[in-house]
Amino acid sequence: MIATHFLRAALLASALTMGGAVVISAPTPAHAADAAKKFSPEVGKPLQAAQEALKAKKYKEALDKLEEADKASKKSAYETYTIETLRASAYSGAGDMANFAKSLEATLATGQVPDADKVNRDKLIAEAYFSVKNYAKFSAASDRYYKDGGTDNRLKELAIQIYLDQKDYANASKAARAMIQAQGGKPSKTLLQTVASAEYNMDHKAAFLDAMERILVNYPDQESWESVIRGVQKLPGFNSNRLQIDVLRLQIGAGLVKDPGPYLEFAQLAMSDGLGTEAKAVMDKGFKAGILGKAQGDREKRLADMAGKQVDDDQRKLPDDEKEAAAQPDGKQLVKVGTQYLALGNAAKAIEVIQAGIKKDQLKYPEEAKLRLVQAYLAAGQKPKAVETTKSIKGTDGTADIARLYLIQAGISPF
Repeated sequence: MIATHFLRAALLASALTMGGAVVISAPTPAHAADAAKKFSPEVGKPLQAAQEALKAKKYKEALDKLEEADKASKKSAYETYTIETLRASAYSGAGDMANFAKSLEATLATGQVPDADKVNRDKLIAEAYFSVKNYAKFSAASDRYYKDGGTDNRLKELAIQIYLDQKDYANASKAARAMIQAQGGKPSKTLLQTVASAEYNMDHKAAFLDAMERILVNYPDQESWESVIRGVQKLPGFNSNRLQIDVLRLQIGAGLVKDPGPYLEFAQLAMSDGLGTEAKAVMDKGFKAGILGKAQGDREKRLADMAGKQVDDDQRKLPDDEKEAAAQPDGKQLVKVGTQYLALGNAAKAIEVIQAGIKKDQLKYPEEAKLRLVQAYLAAGQKPKAVETTKSIKGTDGTADIARLYLIQAGISPF
């Protein structure tokens, strides 16, 4: 979500740039051409000293000199404007964002701020008040910013963040979703994260995962993958026994696995399902990455050798297994054989055999059979059919969620 300390750093940088751009010097003929912009000696001398202190980042000294200038009698509006502009810069340097905002507001009150700069100052004021959680003044400054012609959606995003800070999660999600829809195109990561955070805090697991999946589609990274996979596993009714191999496959595919355990677990599960080729491929990947082959090197090598032997057995026996499966009253064995063909790299044959198993019906886990068909379509490069099949998967055991994650990992949006 939005990190306030990063926001503060950005505000300070902006404020210092603005303050440093104001050059104060002793009266010269050039200044004299505009009498309204002259500085009396009573004001000009401490202003000059304040500016030098600012350049040296001596913010307390600068503020003291500005206070001295402010005590001068009969100051012009321009002198007040200059004092407050430099004072804002000093407060920003000192990290005092509340007084930074007050000083910028004081510059606006002088009537001396150039029209072109008013909108920018409105934005800086609003962001500063947000950073110190003065939400009432943030709202006023934000309203003024948009009324004066501001177009940056940043302040609208911050307004939504306030809902989160105040634990008004329903309105946070509603406002973020509305803003995403209004913007069109690629959604803002900040807004998607806001929706995810709000839905998570309302314990809306399905809506949280939907938001996280959208983050994955648009901004894939390991942290998001880890959050989504963990969230799927926590869904009510998730079938951890039957889908554990899929969880491990996704974790390994996303680069989340850094220790041997999941590699070994995956290989054992894959071999028990007759997927020796995939077990061997994953073990080889673990060895290549340097994750396997260390403390349990001998055991891991034996497991890899067993997987390699199973590959030879699968290739020899699979045609006979297919015939036996076709003779069965239900399609369970056909789906299993089709998945074995997929592991061997024959995606076209896998599609044919899995479809035959699904058509036989009487499957105890028909949605899981569709999941294997999704994998086969992806391996065959038939993306539209993979998406179509994913959308047809029903139930609440996590199968549909896993299928969508397979799509996303293949670079396909399920939305």
